Amino acid sequence: MLLRCTKEGGSALVFTRRLDALPDRVWQAYTSPALLGRWMMGPPGWPMTRAQFDPRMGGLIHLEWSDRMGQVLTLTGEVLEAEPPYRMLHVERMHVPEASPENVIETLLAEEAGGTNLMLHMRLPDAAARDEMLAGGLAEGLEDSFVRLESLLATGF
Repeated sequence: MLLRCTKEGGSALVFTRRLDALPDRVWQAYTSPALLGRWMMGPPGWPMTRAQFDPRMGGLIHLEWSDRMGQVLTLTGEVLEAEPPYRMLHVERMHVPEASPENVIETLLAEEAGGTNLMLHMRLPDAAARDEMLAGGLAEGLEDSFVRLESLLATGF
């Protein structure tokens, strides 16, 4: 199933997608540093080169992608709440190179009919930031990553 994206309120986005694996497997692929680099790619030609992800309350997130010219894209954040394998609330910032304002993201995984309904509720600083993220290809990039995630889940890792 393809990713659905809807605007909510003045500055939020809600992404939903069905995955053909149970929530515990999705959670594992979603939070394991060893697995993240296999599906969460940056822009074309920017593989993940560093992955730190501690999915516990207070845990830190540090992800990096690099291109062949040595440029680096960095995402940092903290886990505010975690209820494995069904819910996580975290803050993230992109560094390009300066840190962007914080985005607050709630990830919900709900089991249904042998699979998982994934929902990302992303609260951005304002409508301009939301619209800039959408114009920059956020939804398309997420869908590309989720296609790779589905392939990874199908392998059983």
